[in-house]
This record gives sequence, structure tokens and C-alpha cells, in this order.
Amino acid sequence: MNPAIPSEDVVRVLLDPSQPSHDPSVALLQVALSGFGFNFYDARNQARANDLLVRERVSNLLADAAARIRNLEVRYRERSIPAATREEPFPPADVLRRAKALHELTARLDAACTEIVTLEVPGADPIWSRVRDELPTLHRLFAFDVGLATAATALYDRADALTAEAAELDGALDAFATDFEVLRKALVERRALLSGSGPALPHS
Repeated sequence: MNPAIPSEDVVRVLLDPSQPSHDPSVALLQVALSGFGFNFYDARNQARANDLLVRERVSNLLADAAARIRNLEVRYRERSIPAATREEPFPPADVLRRAKALHELTARLDAACTEIVTLEVPGADPIWSRVRDELPTLHRLFAFDVGLATAATALYDRADALTAEAAELDGALDAFATDFEVLRKALVERRALLSGSGPALPHS
């Protein structure tokens, strides 16, 4: 099972709080997701609204993370790039490498922000509903929204905690790749679901 994607049973509990779960991790997830704008008393139209609200929140988180990395790059350049001299006309290579990595990280966060807010959504027409089994699909879509929210929160937290210390940057910049991979998988599987080629969610 993909750890970023909750099981079908977990999704069912999250969408129907009239049947509370005794699993504390599920209860905590429901509380956390309330902050992303979820309405847990869900019908099909509300499920679409939830999807839009969550993707907007995820996009905003990534935009905030990008802004923090952008500001960090400025601070890092100011403190780490010395004034040019005849003996040293160019900045040290390792300093330029870190500055470039910060710049590329900002660009990647900005791109993810735009990609998520413009993702395809399920159609709202009767034919789509009948042919594509709409409500179960929307419930599966919810699970991928959870994956997006989880990955975006991890990226934001990592960006918020990052400092301009060179030793910290070297390790942290590599760690961002793991969070981006979780985000990428959720995006790929979400697209597969809406294209009709995605697998059903695994059961617990």
C-alpha cells in the first residue's frame, strides 16, 4: 500500500463522522484535514467543492514554501558571496551551487503550485455519473487530496525550518527530493484515476 494514500476504510470514516473511528490516528487526521477546508458531511457536489478547497490550500502552502525559499536564497547570497577581488573575482563554487539549488527549488515549488490548482476535476454531468461510477470515484479522489495535503505540508514545514547555514543546506536540499516524490506519485495516481486507468484503493 502506498503510505501517502489512505485505505478505503479510512476514507469512509473520514467522510462519515456519524460512524466515529476508535483509531486515534484517524481521529487526528480528521481534525488536521478540517484545517484544509473539508466538509465531512459529503454529497457529490460537496465532494467537488472539497476537492477545490483542498487543492487551493495545498497550492497556497506550496506558494508560501516557495516564498520562504526565495527569501532564504537572498539571505544566503548576501551572507555567503564575498565582494569580488582581483585574487578572487568569482564566488566559491560550493556557494554558487547552493544558491543555484535554492533557486531551482523555488522554481519547482512554484510549478507544483500552479499544477495542483489547475488539475482536472470530475465532470458534473449525468453521463459521467452513470458511466464512471461518480461517488466512489470522488471518494477515491479525496484520498489523493489527502496525499497532496500531506506532501505539501511536509514541503512547507521543511522550507519553514530551513536556515542559511551551509552545513544544514547541504542535507536539507537533498531531503526535499523525498517530499517531492510523494507529491509526484499522488499527482500521477490522481490523473490515472480520472482517466479511468487508475487502480482502486487498497483495503486495510
